[in-house]
Formats: sequence, structure tokens, C-alpha cells
Amino acid sequence: MNWNLTMALSIAGTAWFVQLCMLWVAFVLIGKKSDYVLCMSIRGEQRQDGDVVRLVGEYKKELWKWMGLLFLATGGHFLLTLLPFGVDALQFLYMTLWCTALIYVDYRIIKKYTNRMYELKLQKGWGKPAKEKSMEIDTIVSRMKKTMPVSELWLGIPLWICIGSFLWWSQCATEYPWLLVSLGFNVLAFVFLCYMFHRMARGKLKVYSEDSEINYVLNKAAKRAWTGLVAWLASLLCGYQFIVTVFVHYYLEKVSEGRGTEALNSFLFLFIPLSLAVTGLIVFSFMKASGRVKQAKKELALAANFTYAEDEDAYWKNGYYYNPYDTNTFVESRGLGITTNMATKWGPITKWILIGTFVMCVGISVALLPMDIGTVKATVEKDRIEVKGCLYYRESLYFNEVEEVHLLTELPESARVWGSGTDRVALGNYHLKEYGSVKLILLKEVPLYLMVKNTDGKWFGFSTEDKEEMLSMYEKLKLYEKTEEQTLK
Repeated sequence: MNWNLTMALSIAGTAWFVQLCMLWVAFVLIGKKSDYVLCMSIRGEQRQDGDVVRLVGEYKKELWKWMGLLFLATGGHFLLTLLPFGVDALQFLYMTLWCTALIYVDYRIIKKYTNRMYELKLQKGWGKPAKEKSMEIDTIVSRMKKTMPVSELWLGIPLWICIGSFLWWSQCATEYPWLLVSLGFNVLAFVFLCYMFHRMARGKLKVYSEDSEINYVLNKAAKRAWTGLVAWLASLLCGYQFIVTVFVHYYLEKVSEGRGTEALNSFLFLFIPLSLAVTGLIVFSFMKASGRVKQAKKELALAANFTYAEDEDAYWKNGYYYNPYDTNTFVESRGLGITTNMATKWGPITKWILIGTFVMCVGISVALLPMDIGTVKATVEKDRIEVKGCLYYRESLYFNEVEEVHLLTELPESARVWGSGTDRVALGNYHLKEYGSVKLILLKEVPLYLMVKNTDGKWFGFSTEDKEEMLSMYEKLKLYEKTEEQTLK
């Protein structure tokens, strides 16, 4: 199986997994175990109403129609492999556009049917418009607010993972300073999750009932579930990032020993199962936290037969939570997990993060297009050869610095250390068998390659599409090749 087809299959598989997750969350909105139907509080016998059943059926039908079309659209990844040039950047661009379409379609469908369900609820007389201000929780429950979240000591585990990762780098990986970028992202993730933890722990209590005991139990269940989830995610993500960094270091060490293929196989063998396991744990954690809150509500409903004191459906009628009277930044989602109150300052930030991510991914895809369709050109000047590769890479090879020249008909086994690489180009720093560390600007599928050793002992390799040009430059470089005696003098 060639590289383009393997990549297309991997990206399409990822797209199908993302779509499956979106479908799962969409069906949670109408699930029998949910307290809500399409984000609206439709309970008991109201769920069996003919108009409700009909609306849910229309929602399912439209959801399956659009999801089916998007599923078929993933076939575009395989069509791209038929193009006569590299398609790595095009695959990334196509995936970005596909994901954007998936999110947009999902949002439009949910918004359409939650609005219709809200209007139906008001027509049936099952609800009332939301109050201008939320009911205040009684002081008895407010005094016990600090006892509700899990302890802040839970954040000590990810903190020590971050500290330990820098200690590990200082002892084992100082020769790779750029690994600090990965560890820095680890710290940023930890800081953001700490912020989420404190916002959720100190956030406003929710009014479920006029009974103090019921309010206390449900608020405590919700705060423990969601603060515990955030603390667990901090440990999980920081640990995952640290392990991946260690794997990258292991790969680079093996590459430097000339065992590039073995290193890559070992890295992928460990990285792929680890990523799948972490993804599964994240999904399971959200399900577990949601399940705890729902179980607490279910048990109290059976034991105390309480009714909700306030109808907040008006704040969910667009499919997301927009409540200007609620100061909480992060709230429990009516679908799965937690969500952002779009009426707070994080609302616009969330929107611009999504837009910025889309623009960034499109920008990166366009910027990488030269890697797919660009080529390598070499120009002979008076005192040097100028090699330019795929717009971004450039190297000057001075004749008076040439120590050794090899003309190869086959590229040695190689492993990328730093730079860019596709099935057709190799650009940047690589490790080549029998040559060690080499800087490459070359096309892979050509008949000839030039390997040039400079007087500083560093190797540089390049190639162009013109075989005659390569032979001419080889003869030119051989004229300036320094003998061992000349080098000693």
C-alpha cells in the first residue's frame, strides 16, 4: 500500500471516528435516559406526546441524511490520491473543510430542532418564560459551598508531572532544546485546567428545588463530578504529553545511532495504542461524570419526588447555553459533559478560538502546498551552487569548501530528525545510513543523488529532476574536491 493511500485511509478513519462521536452526542439529546429532549425539559408523559415524537422523528431523519452525505464526502480523501503529485497538504486542507462542515451542520440541525421543541413546549403550556434573574440559593446551602468540590490537592498530581518533565529534560534531553516547546504546552494545558477547576469550584450554585437538602445534594454531586473530572483530565493529558515527549526523545536517540526504521516502528507501535487509550479514557470520564450527576437526580426524584423550581429552557433554545444572569463560565451541558455559558466573557473567546483554529488550519494547509507541488532547483553560480527546495528551503554549496563528493543511484535508508518530508521530497535534517547526520533538499523519486561533504565535516544531499544536470554538477564538484593531502595542508 503506497503512502498516499495509507494517509488517506488514516485520515478518513479519523473523520469517521469524529463523526461517530458527534452522532453519539446528538442522540444523547433525545435519549430515554436523558432529563431533556433536544435540550428542553420534556419529562414524564410529555415524552409520549404525538407532536414530541413526530419532532424527534424529523430530527433523526434530517440528522441521518446530512451525516450520510458527510460520510460519503470522506471519499474525497481517496480521490485525492489519484492526482499526479503529492497530496499531503491537500489532505489536511480537505480534512479541515470537512470538519468545519460537520460542526456547522450539527450546530444548524440542533439549533433548528431545539427552537422548534421550545416553541412546541410553550404551545402545549408545559413551561413558562425564564425569569429575568435566577432564584438565589438559600444561605444554608451557600455556607456549605466549600465542601462540595473535590480537594485542590487532586491538582498536585499533574503539577508534579509538569515539574518532573522539566527535571527529566534537564538530565536526559538537553541536547534537544526544542523539546521544551512540547513541555511548555504541557504547562499551558495545566494552567488552563486549573483555571477551569477554580471557576467550577467557586461558581454560582444552581437552584434545583425549594428544598435545601435537595439543593445541597445535587449541587455537591455536580461540583464533585465536574471538578473531579477536570482534575483527572489534567493528570491524564499532562501525563500523555510527557510520555509522548519521552517517546520522541527515544526516537531521536535511536536515529542518531543509525536505527531510524526500528525507531520509527517502535514509536508508532507505542504512540498509536497510547493515543487510542487516552481518547477512550477521556470519553469514558465524561460519561462517568455525567452518569454520577444523572444518578443523583434520579435517586432523589424517586425518593423525594421533587419538581424543578425554575425553567431554564429559554437559555438553551439555540442549542447552546446563553444566560446573561448566570455568572458561571462553565456549566453542565444538557447533552454530555460541560459547556461554556456564551453570555460570559468566555463566549466570544470560544467563538473566536473556533474561527481562529479554522483559519490557522487553512493557512497551514495552503502554506504546505509547495511541499506537494513544488520542486528542487539547483543553479550553478561563479563560486557556488544554489539549491532551492519547495519555496522554503535553501542552501549555498561553495566550491572552495567541498571536501568529498558522492554520486548515488539509490537513496540510503533515512529517518527525519527535523524538517519536512513527504513521499516525494525530503527537506531538512535527516539521519542517513552510512552518512550520519545530513541536511537534505532533494526529490526522492529521481535517478541520481549528490552527497557533498564540506570542510567542516557536515554532509549535504540534493537532487533535481534533470539527470543530465546532476551529472554536470557532479563533474563540476569533483574538480573542486579536496584530496586528503590538500585538506591536511
